[in-house]
Amino acid sequence: MTTKTATRPTLKYFKPSEFRNWYSLMSTDLLVKLDAFREAWGAPVRISPASKGIGRHDGPNGTSQHNVDRWGEVRAVDVFPLIEVRPGDYSYMESVTDRQRAYDTAKQVGFTGIGLYTDTQPGNMLHVDIRERKGDGQVAIWSRVAGNYESIYDVLA
Repeated sequence: MTTKTATRPTLKYFKPSEFRNWYSLMSTDLLVKLDAFREAWGAPVRISPASKGIGRHDGPNGTSQHNVDRWGEVRAVDVFPLIEVRPGDYSYMESVTDRQRAYDTAKQVGFTGIGLYTDTQPGNMLHVDIRERKGDGQVAIWSRVAGNYESIYDVLA
């Protein structure tokens, strides 16, 4: 595996170990935006433990923003933003209101790819990435419900 030589940013909320063996290949912009998301979210954000939730090797033609073979770095991460139900007690995101807040927060901090997945465990998952904007300048947005990719508005308020 190739290691990037760029200086890693100082993160307030995440440890390198949370990104497993992908940390040295993480986009600096992605890491900075993820830390800003956590700050704005105001509660813990867990990195997905799924094997392809951070980086992956999909070959040079694989278009996923997670694909280091295509982009030379990890440009996407899947996360579980937690919700404080009582002081110091957190649960996983499940409601339309919480998904709307996650979407709004991700957009506010500058992610350019945002996906909301309602078919993940132990709760709803948020995909965020730093892809180049579409020709119209819009953010790429989608949802996944019961294994089917849909409009993000199907899972928002």
